[in-house]
Amino acid sequence: MTLQADARSTVPPRWRDELKAYWKDDGPRFRHIAKVAIAMTLAMGLCMRLELRTPATAMVSCVIVMMHQQSGMVIARGFYRGLGMVCGSFAGLLLIALFPQQPLLFFIALAAWIGACVFGASYYRNFQSYGFVLAGYGTAITAMPAWSNPYGVFDNVVFTVSEVVIGVVCASVVSAVIFPQAVTPALYASSRRNFTNLLNAVHAMLDRATAVGGFDTFLDLIRERAGVESLRSGAVFEDPSIRLHNHVFLDLDRSFLDTVAWIHALHQLKARVAAEADPRALAAVDELIGGLLAIVPNEAPLETVTLEQVETLSSHLDAFEQALPAHLGRLLQSLSDLVPHQRQFVATTGSALFFSIADLRVLCRSYIEARTMDRLPWSQSVIQAITHIGRTRATANRTAATIAGARAAVAVLLVGAAWLASGWVGGSSAIVAVAITSALFALVPNPAVASWQIFCGCLAGWLAGFAFNFFLLPKLDGFVLLAASIAIFVMVGSYLNTFVKTAILGLGFSIYFCFIVGMSNPTVYNPSAYLDTGFALLFGIAAAAVAFSVIVPRAGDWISAQYLKQIRALVADSAYDDDLDDLLFTVELSLRDFIIQIASAPADARVNRNYLIGWAFAALEIGRAMIQMRLDTERLGNILPASWPDVQRAWLTALADVFAAATPQAAEGALAATRRALDTLPLAHTITVDATMLTRCRMRALLHFTELTLRDDTLSLWQTAETRA
Repeated sequence: MTLQADARSTVPPRWRDELKAYWKDDGPRFRHIAKVAIAMTLAMGLCMRLELRTPATAMVSCVIVMMHQQSGMVIARGFYRGLGMVCGSFAGLLLIALFPQQPLLFFIALAAWIGACVFGASYYRNFQSYGFVLAGYGTAITAMPAWSNPYGVFDNVVFTVSEVVIGVVCASVVSAVIFPQAVTPALYASSRRNFTNLLNAVHAMLDRATAVGGFDTFLDLIRERAGVESLRSGAVFEDPSIRLHNHVFLDLDRSFLDTVAWIHALHQLKARVAAEADPRALAAVDELIGGLLAIVPNEAPLETVTLEQVETLSSHLDAFEQALPAHLGRLLQSLSDLVPHQRQFVATTGSALFFSIADLRVLCRSYIEARTMDRLPWSQSVIQAITHIGRTRATANRTAATIAGARAAVAVLLVGAAWLASGWVGGSSAIVAVAITSALFALVPNPAVASWQIFCGCLAGWLAGFAFNFFLLPKLDGFVLLAASIAIFVMVGSYLNTFVKTAILGLGFSIYFCFIVGMSNPTVYNPSAYLDTGFALLFGIAAAAVAFSVIVPRAGDWISAQYLKQIRALVADSAYDDDLDDLLFTVELSLRDFIIQIASAPADARVNRNYLIGWAFAALEIGRAMIQMRLDTERLGNILPASWPDVQRAWLTALADVFAAATPQAAEGALAATRRALDTLPLAHTITVDATMLTRCRMRALLHFTELTLRDDTLSLWQTAETRA
């Protein structure tokens, strides 16, 4: 008995371990909601002390800005919120000045402005987009209360901007000072995981024993990279060295996209080799790719590569790159008795490996430099770094951005028309709600679902606010009790906001609880006005949700057709004859955004998502080949055969026709033009290691990749709609 008691005394109680595990998971959440409550009550107290009109505006700003837990993300969102609110307030001042007491013209101008801002938010898909969002609905917040009293609009602008600035500053200071959670470690952790997954994808896609098909691996890599870039846009507000060494991260982004494109091309090539190559040619291809796989780390699913492993990989890639041309030459000599078509498989694989290794080596170098920036000299002055606002533009999504802007404008106009027709007293709140919802959720993957979630959050906040305003608030005596009471409600919403499934619901509860409670100087006890405002907010949110569902839904067949049209235009127009300066990266970035948009759109039985993604990857493959071929032609100049300029022009035209017409006849013409180009650049019988040989070899590899893409029956890209049906 004594021995058993002693044994039990040496084992920690189970509840203690469970409590530690719970605190490890939920501890950061509780710290975060405490910080939100502190920032919100601080902003409310400052506004009351300064006798500003509506402390609720500052409270809402705190809640929205602190929807992120990392300090850098909070500061970034706060910066663009303040900037957007200033622009929106001045726009509201201008609208009131131009259209006082002219409701029709005023609502048309307001809808057009909000639509333009939503277009900008959808076009600049980053934290900069949040500035456009605020510039849009900030105008409604500023102008609507003063519409019936134009002379009071200037005072309203001053008070509103002051309250927003107080809320943003309080949120940023509290987030950065009290239990700060930096975004920079999360950035490096996400980047490390993304880099590890890229290296694992090299094995998954190129190892013949474990090769996988489809686009899922590439989609996951591209999504992860976009998430890393989003974190970096917040980290620049925490760590100035990230902005000061922006060129390092730009090289990282470029080389990542290039490496993913090469992996996809090699994966396609290896599948074709396995199906058509002679056993000796297949063995040579396996030997070449096996040499790369032997030096690339292949980590377990829960592990990530270390900096030392990346440094080792970089040095091994240097050695492999230097030895590859001679190795390729020996393999080609050993296969001299095979027909040129079989030797072409080996030559194409070798040249593609050479240039993919070059991109992977740049990726490793940039990855290492990004983690050793403290030892690097600053590339620009601090003033230049602060004044330069980097942009990640989704230039390929003009159609989607235009539709989002038009949808928001129509929703605002319809609610405005309903207000004017009914003479509803609370109609101005409905305008504000539809403007906020239309602008704020235009960027999410499923805006209709998000809008209904925010509707439920608003409904819950409205009911909770009613209980607080008319049962609890009259019994409170002093600011301390007021702050403690209102903080409890906000903490509930903020806690829900920390979970993915309930994030929008919690955000809606916190925002509209603070908004509808309407802490003001002085506080007004008016139940009928409270109920009317709540109905107006719910009506405005519901109108925006219906607009998202009815007016060109995000997953509809029409918008998908527009995506496809622009994907094809990137090759038919941009890759064909646009200026070559930075064209390759621009096209790759645009196609990446298209792929993310298509993959994240809600499922729709009318839309063949794999078909659209197949088009995007085909455009990536052929568009890169066209642009790189134009660059290499400029680089080699007179070294190429005299007939090459005419052959290249015919080849480019044929490929542009394929993407312009998308018919089997155009595809056959492009195949013939590709084969003529291959005949014009014959495979050399000897391999001499020099820059000209390597560039010429890459040109043949690009032509061969183009041929493989045009012949890929699994994509069925060049079939007509009737044939596919």
